[in-house]
Amino acid sequence: MPSPRERPDRRLVEGVVALVGVQALFGLFPLAIKVTTDPDAGGFSPRAVVAWRIAWGAGVLFALACLRHGRRALVPRAELPRLALLGFLGIVFNQVLATEGVHRTQVTKAGLLMCLIPVFTYGLALALRHERFRPARAAGLGLAFLGALLLVGSNAESAALRARELLGDLMIVGNTFSYALFLVLAKPLLARRPVLVVLAWIYVMSLWSLPLIAHGEILVPRHASPSVWWGMGFTVVFLTVVAYLMNTFALARVSASTTAAFIYLQPLVAGAAGYLVRGERLGARALVAALFLLVGLFLVTRPGPRASPLPAPEG
Repeated sequence: MPSPRERPDRRLVEGVVALVGVQALFGLFPLAIKVTTDPDAGGFSPRAVVAWRIAWGAGVLFALACLRHGRRALVPRAELPRLALLGFLGIVFNQVLATEGVHRTQVTKAGLLMCLIPVFTYGLALALRHERFRPARAAGLGLAFLGALLLVGSNAESAALRARELLGDLMIVGNTFSYALFLVLAKPLLARRPVLVVLAWIYVMSLWSLPLIAHGEILVPRHASPSVWWGMGFTVVFLTVVAYLMNTFALARVSASTTAAFIYLQPLVAGAAGYLVRGERLGARALVAALFLLVGLFLVTRPGPRASPLPAPEG
């Protein structure tokens, strides 16, 4: 039986291992979507992927919340409107923009742009006076947004691809803003209810969108290759359920500063996946943009005195 002194060390190691796994999974999100929606392999449409994620997430996460928390998994009727709003921002709108955006742009750029989530979160918290103004963090906001501005629409090989990637990049920026707003609005609810319960309910309160999202889409493509099905399985199991459960497990074991230190794994994993699997290479403008974005992210997420923690990017 471990001594009381050994237990904190073990919890820290468990949390760090979980954090590495979480960021690796989220970093693989753009590649998984590319594989799952590959038209040459008979892939799913982006909206069909979102429909499967919402249906799977609502069923599995709500069942897990009930098993883990029992009657505490039930929420008062008065909280349902707020949960519905959070479901729209954090699940419906967020996932549609993220999936459609990744489908249109490069894996590497998607991984970098998703780092805007903590940046937007701090900007919104500052605007709502939930955070104190700090010059270094404000400078980080400016650098990150400058990097995103340079990155959007860059690195395309032709004019036709440039228009498609520009739309995809803008969708991902919109996705990060939507998720950041979700995090800011969800903070009071997360402070009084278990994370798993809140996550389960925002999925349940997103079920209304399924008829709209799935309308006219082929939910089971007849000629999908095995790689497409593997991509879909990875997306609905690991990216929709396992990653969020691991993130909850990690946050209960490590400090906010430790969590922030692992943020950079996500764009690194996405960049490595884009290079090794899809042969993507960033041009000079995109590399400068990535540098600005990552330095800005560092300044924004660097913990200051009495600063509240900012969340890591999520897929």
